[in-house]
Amino acid sequence: MLNIIKAYAVKNLCYIAAQKMTPQGIVVHSTGANNPNLKRYVDAVDEVGVNQYGNHWNTATPGGRKVCVHAFIGYDKNKQIRVAEILPLNICCWGVGKGKKGSYNTGPAYIQFEICEDGLNDKTYYQKAFAVAAEYCAQLCREHNISIDNIVGHCEAYKKGFGSNHGDPEHWMKKFGETMDDFRKRVSEILKTNEGKKENKEETVTVNASIEKGDLVSIASNATYYNGKSVPSWVKNQNWYVSNTPSGDRVVIDKNENGTNSICSPIHKKYLTVVKKAKVSATANTESKPVVSDCPYRVKITADCLYIRKGAGTNTAKVGSITDKGVYTIVEEKTGVGATKWGKLKSGAGWISLDYVRKI
Repeated sequence: MLNIIKAYAVKNLCYIAAQKMTPQGIVVHSTGANNPNLKRYVDAVDEVGVNQYGNHWNTATPGGRKVCVHAFIGYDKNKQIRVAEILPLNICCWGVGKGKKGSYNTGPAYIQFEICEDGLNDKTYYQKAFAVAAEYCAQLCREHNISIDNIVGHCEAYKKGFGSNHGDPEHWMKKFGETMDDFRKRVSEILKTNEGKKENKEETVTVNASIEKGDLVSIASNATYYNGKSVPSWVKNQNWYVSNTPSGDRVVIDKNENGTNSICSPIHKKYLTVVKKAKVSATANTESKPVVSDCPYRVKITADCLYIRKGAGTNTAKVGSITDKGVYTIVEEKTGVGATKWGKLKSGAGWISLDYVRKI
C-alpha cells in the first residue's frame, strides 16, 4: 500500500460543496508548471514543507479559479515522491471542466489527480512519478472496482467530450516515447501481480488478538463490516480508534484519527491492523491519570478539526472543536483513552488530544 498523505483542502469551495459520487473512472492530469514539489499545491506543512507564498489549493478559489482535484503526486519535504489526497474520494472534484456530457463530471464520475511537472527533461523523475501514479491507479481500481479502460488522461477526456482542451499528460509522456496506452498496461501488470500476492495472503489470514480499547487501527482494502456489508472506501482510507473492549473477533471502531468523524461500527478483527497502541489498555482502569509535565506551555494545532472533550479521554463527551489550527495554552496533562496524552486548555473549555499538536 502507498503511504498516502491525507491533507483535505477544507477551505476549497469544491470540498465545501461536497457533491457525492460513486467513482467509475480515473482522470490523470499533469500540472503544466515547472514545480515538482507537493507544497506548491498541498497544505500539509509537516509532510510537504511550507509554501512560503500561501498559494496552495487549501483556499476557496486557488489562483482565482473554481478548481480542485482529488490528489497530487510529487516530492514531499524529504524529496520522496508520494501521493497527497486533498479531497475525499467520494465527492466530485472540479478537474476537467463541465463538458458536453455533464456538468460537474457526475455522469460518469471520475477520481482525478495531478502529477506535478518538472522541466519535462528529467527522465528519472518522470519514471518515478509515473510509477507512483500507476501504483495509485491500481489501488484505486481495486478499491472502487474501476475498469482499467476507464483510466484516461486529460487530453483523452477532452476527446471524449467531458474535459477541457488540454494535452496533458501525454505532452509529457511523448518526450519519453510513451502514451496512455503504455500507462494503462503498467497499471494492469501491477494489478495482476498484486492479485497473486492477495490470494496467497488470504490463505493465511489470522485474527489479530492484540487489539484493545483505545488502539488506533487501519482497515484492510478487502474489509467488510461484521454484518458482511462492504466498508466504504472513505472509511478504509482512514485510521480509526477502537471504542470498546473487543468481544471475541468483533471490534467496534468509532472516532477517526483526525477527530472529524464518528461512526461506531463493528468490524471483524482480521481486517484490522494496530498502527498505534493505546497508553491505557482495555483491562486497565479507564479513569484518566495526571502526568507530571512542564505545564503551562503553548501548542500549535496540526489537525483540521480537533474535538474538545469534557475530560481526558474519548470516553468523555465532546464539548466543542478547534478548526483554526491556532495556538493554545495547555495547563495540565493526563493520560486517557484514545490518545497518547491529553491536555487541558487554559480557557477551561475542556481537554484535547496532544497527538495533534506541535509544542512551541
